[in-house]
Amino acid sequence: MTQGSHPRVWSAFILLGLLAALAVPVSTLAGTTSAGEWTGTMRTPDGEEVDILLKLDQQGAVWTGTLESDAIGETTITGLKVTDTRISFTFKPEGAPFPAHFSGSYIAGDDRITGTFSLRGNSRFVKFNRVPGSEVVALAPGTEPVEAARIRHDYKFAITARASYWAALHVVKDENYNINNLTVGDWSYDGTLRYYVMDGFNIFFRGYRGSQKTSSDQSKLDRYNDIGLVSQSTWKLDGLEFGIMGFLGNSIMRNSRFNPYLTAAVGVVQWELTEGERGTDVIEMDGVPFQGEDTAVAIGLGTEYEISKSFALEFEWLWRYFMTGDETKWPDPDNTFSNTHAWALSMGLTYGFF
Repeated sequence: MTQGSHPRVWSAFILLGLLAALAVPVSTLAGTTSAGEWTGTMRTPDGEEVDILLKLDQQGAVWTGTLESDAIGETTITGLKVTDTRISFTFKPEGAPFPAHFSGSYIAGDDRITGTFSLRGNSRFVKFNRVPGSEVVALAPGTEPVEAARIRHDYKFAITARASYWAALHVVKDENYNINNLTVGDWSYDGTLRYYVMDGFNIFFRGYRGSQKTSSDQSKLDRYNDIGLVSQSTWKLDGLEFGIMGFLGNSIMRNSRFNPYLTAAVGVVQWELTEGERGTDVIEMDGVPFQGEDTAVAIGLGTEYEISKSFALEFEWLWRYFMTGDETKWPDPDNTFSNTHAWALSMGLTYGFF
């Protein structure tokens, strides 16, 4: 890799995204169908939670089912349509003036049914988990069923708060240290909102407050005395990014609380190099300030450690690449200014909900 190698960075980002997607557990891990018994909880308009038991049975190509709860008793469902991934039906409890409808999906890799009950314009989301022991598995003679992958993210959304140490990473040619190669590590912080497309794959939106300091090696700083670069100078690197995460735990360590993942992100960074702490004057060269808004990418790996159904610790190692170089403003990148790198070592806490 060389400085300014944008096509290589984008290729790496796309490749890692494909690898992360391919690493997500698929339906072949479960070896089950949606037939069996399922339990879920629905919140009524008055705020009460109602437990629901869904029973699905398959005889050849014919599907039948019942729905049961304390509020409606047991009701036979009609219009039941089941495919490998979709489920829909209608039911009308005795004495009810109108029928209700359910439309949802079956995710074989997670062995889970999710969907929405709707009645005259009102809808309620429900997540069904299988009743243990109710699996129905179609197997060839003499074969054993594959154990369904356990659900690690029993929610659709999550938020994460982390602290990171951004260690310096330099691309040096012939021991020639330009301004970007005079950085040293500093602490940074970020917050993330995630949406789980499925148990083993999510997309996320992250904001970060990044920072690096400047080397105290005076022999390397001497060549920049005239612009005011000193050991107290600060790199402000604040940004927003969109990314993906693909989890490997159900493929390589299914019984562990650890859940390794691959991740990649792309976004925009607002940066500046100041004379001292954040908020002090921006350093200039030939009247051009060292500040801007540029593309940033990140590629790395990490693992989460499950504390409970809703909380997990997270540890991550990330390569961050900020495209700060501009040969129009600074025409000699090898000797003045180029793109910026950092190793981000992070630890945080994730809370899953809904």
